[in-house]
Amino acid sequence: MESPKKTINRIKASVERWQGPARKDPDAVPIADAMRAYRERDTLTFGIPAHSGGRGPAAEVTRWAGRDVVHFDLPMSHGVDTRHRSWQVQSTAQELFADAVGAKQTLFSTNGSSMSVHVAIMSVAGPGDTLVMARNGHKSAFAGLVLSGARPVYLEPVFDSELELAHPPTAGELGRALDSVTDARAVMVFTPSYYGTSADVTALADIAHAQDLPLITDDAWGLDYALSGHPALPDGALAHGSDLAIGSVHKTLSGLSQTSVLSVGSDRIDMERLTLCFELEESTSASSLLLSSIDGARRQFHREGRELLDRAVSSAALARERIAAEVPELTVVDPERLGSPESVAAVDPTHLLIETAPIGLTGYQADDWLRDERQLDFELVDHRRIMALVTFAHGEAEIDRLVRGLRDLVDADIGTGDVPRLPDPPKLRARQSMLPRDAFFAKAEMIDAERSAGSISAELVTPYPPGVPVLAPGEEITDAIVDYLQRIIEVGAFVEGAADQSLNKLRVVA
Repeated sequence: MESPKKTINRIKASVERWQGPARKDPDAVPIADAMRAYRERDTLTFGIPAHSGGRGPAAEVTRWAGRDVVHFDLPMSHGVDTRHRSWQVQSTAQELFADAVGAKQTLFSTNGSSMSVHVAIMSVAGPGDTLVMARNGHKSAFAGLVLSGARPVYLEPVFDSELELAHPPTAGELGRALDSVTDARAVMVFTPSYYGTSADVTALADIAHAQDLPLITDDAWGLDYALSGHPALPDGALAHGSDLAIGSVHKTLSGLSQTSVLSVGSDRIDMERLTLCFELEESTSASSLLLSSIDGARRQFHREGRELLDRAVSSAALARERIAAEVPELTVVDPERLGSPESVAAVDPTHLLIETAPIGLTGYQADDWLRDERQLDFELVDHRRIMALVTFAHGEAEIDRLVRGLRDLVDADIGTGDVPRLPDPPKLRARQSMLPRDAFFAKAEMIDAERSAGSISAELVTPYPPGVPVLAPGEEITDAIVDYLQRIIEVGAFVEGAADQSLNKLRVVA
């Protein structure tokens, strides 16, 4: 039986909830509304952050970001909300986001989708548990294997040998993988890919659900799908049966960098465990500015998402048309060709894949010249192409500048012809000899890469972008992998996750 004091506190919290600034209305922005209310109250705080909302000497950051950046850099508790969160500011904002994407519940992350991925994995698999996971995952998923202690059973992606890129795995591949194990706890896939190709989530979900396994989808590049309903874009993964979906707010919406959401689609997810795992990873001083930008992005796309994405899709179509007419030496991959493999259910036309190999340039060389000579930057660069991510921020003027820059690149005639061809993935697939967690924390040593074949990797060797590890902890190093890594470093690739980024030495289990 509840004690009288608990009853009083519960009633008090309920009254405060209705007196607070947060409204559950799609046209409201609960976090921003509470931030404005805080400023209007002219509260004097003796807590963090130390700049106290911009009182006293100006924080150095205001010199380039303006005073509002500190005015609204507020503590979420005893500030934007009460000490015990009775106004339910953030939870109201999360409920509105969940409603917008068709989720049972949504959690906001200010540590990026990398944190969301870690939490998702830990919420379904612990030490020694089996996670069936696509091998073309972002490095954050492999970090999640280290953190959780899970045992991966990898799904092979579909490799397009002509375009030399990986697509999501097929439903048939998932079925075969599940037939080979008896103790799987969940399935995880990455859709859409960095190149804009979406998996057949419905088919994957049907197979996973037939064994009562939750399907986790890393939809970092497809959060706009769930909010827009745009006919040129696929539906979000939740609509096709995903049980837990991860979306990057800053990648396709208008949130600030490092903002992400984790949305629950079904009762197959243990909400208590998910919440506890989230609290393990979440900062206790989450940025109210970042959180408010998630809230604001949701409202903006609720109000004008169709128009914003119309602008992105139209600009991407204009870019394709103009490059074909004015820079015919370069090839822009046709979305129909990109979507031809059986595992690809849809293609995002705003991921503009521009082949630079036809003019004798690697994507790295083209990117360097365009950045240095024409001040153009690109989202993805690999050994044979650049990828322009066209968003609602790009209109005719931006597309014109892109096309003129590409024309100048061709006319500069700097091609060397030294564009490598990648080995087919089976030649690079490493055998998993240890659990990722065990290998990462094992006693290790640095050895010369040229004599590392046969050793077990203790690090996450990841060419970036696209951020898919060539070597994960626990995998056996082969001569083919070493040769490949040395080649891509030589032609300009950047590698993350390795102790020695030159890859002259590799960290291996001693």
